[in-house]
Amino acid sequence: MQFLYILVAIIILLLMIVIHELGHYVAGKIFKFKINEFSIGFGPKIFTRKSKKTGEIFSLRAIPLGGFCAFEDEDGLEVTDKKEAENFVDPDDVFPEMKKPEVMPPCVNPLGKSEESEKGRSFTEEKPWKRIIVLISGALFNFISAIIFSFIFIWVMGFAVPTVDKLYTNEVGEIYCSQLQEGDVITAVNGKKITVMKSYDDLTKDKKEGQEYEFTIIRNGSEMKVNVTVKRIVNSNFIDESGKAQPLDYIGLGFQSLSTSVKGNFVDAIKYCVPYTFKLAFMVLATIGGLFTGSVPITSMTGPVGTVGFMAEMGMYDARNFLVLLPLIAANLAVFNLLPVPALDGSKVIFTLIEWIRKKPL
Repeated sequence: MQFLYILVAIIILLLMIVIHELGHYVAGKIFKFKINEFSIGFGPKIFTRKSKKTGEIFSLRAIPLGGFCAFEDEDGLEVTDKKEAENFVDPDDVFPEMKKPEVMPPCVNPLGKSEESEKGRSFTEEKPWKRIIVLISGALFNFISAIIFSFIFIWVMGFAVPTVDKLYTNEVGEIYCSQLQEGDVITAVNGKKITVMKSYDDLTKDKKEGQEYEFTIIRNGSEMKVNVTVKRIVNSNFIDESGKAQPLDYIGLGFQSLSTSVKGNFVDAIKYCVPYTFKLAFMVLATIGGLFTGSVPITSMTGPVGTVGFMAEMGMYDARNFLVLLPLIAANLAVFNLLPVPALDGSKVIFTLIEWIRKKPL
């Protein structure tokens, strides 16, 4: 069973990468870039097909943790060789008397097309603004797919609201939050409805001792409002459900909650899919920022293998978690690939912008 979840996780990650590379491919085709190969996966080729019309190679490779869209001379190496060839001085031009007579006249292309036009322009010979569009199209496709996955997630899964599961007491048995009862479903905080955009944790994240919240709750099928106060929750004799002693000492409201799913609907999915995707993107940016400030440990970063393992673990816990991870991973790929880090699309965009301003490449 674990192998099945790992397989599903690999397929999901591969789908995300294919979507990214498809963005580059589609943009390249629109601007008539010369594309040599579109590959799904890395390593040895399992399947290959070459287009007779364009010469493009479509391949499936053995390692399903990546992929690429290879443009003609994407690194600009052939252009450098071409310039060196143009500066090459033929000895026959210096010493014409030593030049051997030609046995046959040079071949002439009957169609009047040069070898370069037959080959197609290389990536670095295209205009900078075209290259920038092609470079950002991978992330753009990931972001669009994240919106689609967010729509599916919100429609199918809805969102979660807290249900009061256990009320904490002090050491003499007095309930800290007596305004609530076990089974109460909290639907709004201070008049703000809990949605996929604003979770209960979002609405109560800045708790301070003495602060009051107005909860809208559903109790025995009826809606009502109650006021609760943030307190210091202390109980040195508290025993958890497993029978272990877990002393309480924190600032909060004094209850334990369980998540209750609120069924999604088409209207909410349409309304929230775009802002929810932006929320995920900003969350990814905040996490990356935390790596620099030290609030997020560098060990929390992971590569493709770690991502597959995490997805498989979440899927084993609840298969519906795959629907949660789809928009998150898609938004993650979109944001991460636009970072100005060498080898990522973001750095290539920066260098292309510099070339555009300087009128010559670095």
